[in-house]
Amino acid sequence: MTTTPRSAPRLFVALTIATTIAAACADNATPSGLGAHQLSVSGDTIVGTGSLAELQQRRAAWIARGINDYQVQLQIVCFCGDDITRPVLVEVRGGAIAKVWDLETARAVTTLSSYPTITKLFDMAIAERSREGGYVSVAYDATYGLPARIEIGTLANDAGIMYTLGGFRPL
Repeated sequence: MTTTPRSAPRLFVALTIATTIAAACADNATPSGLGAHQLSVSGDTIVGTGSLAELQQRRAAWIARGINDYQVQLQIVCFCGDDITRPVLVEVRGGAIAKVWDLETARAVTTLSSYPTITKLFDMAIAERSREGGYVSVAYDATYGLPARIEIGTLANDAGIMYTLGGFRPL
């Protein structure tokens, strides 16, 4: 195709519009790894004691890593609504939940407040352990030190929630 001087501005405008649309779509693009029916859980974990001192130390170590932008797969087990127990991919930006996708359907989840950041998980576990009779069971990811599995409260007594995390990826 030859371009005449007269069609050059049109071509430039068309390319500019196409580039702008592509950039906007890239920001809202669905991340890879969706459509899975289960989490990608690390087999390399360290069983913790769930003690208050351990949780505080692990939280401090997590904060010291300075990872404020990441994606992590999350599965919540509780005696609560069905939607919250579906496996999801959580994206955190600047230390706050930015986006959540249903891991199986790849659809965006609109209720972001139901899903905790890793720091929030540590905070909830510390709060639980700080109260008399509080129960926390935890296993940590050996690479990043984040909880790979954490039970806050007693799930067996319908008074707790189990969080399983996998596929962690800093952004």
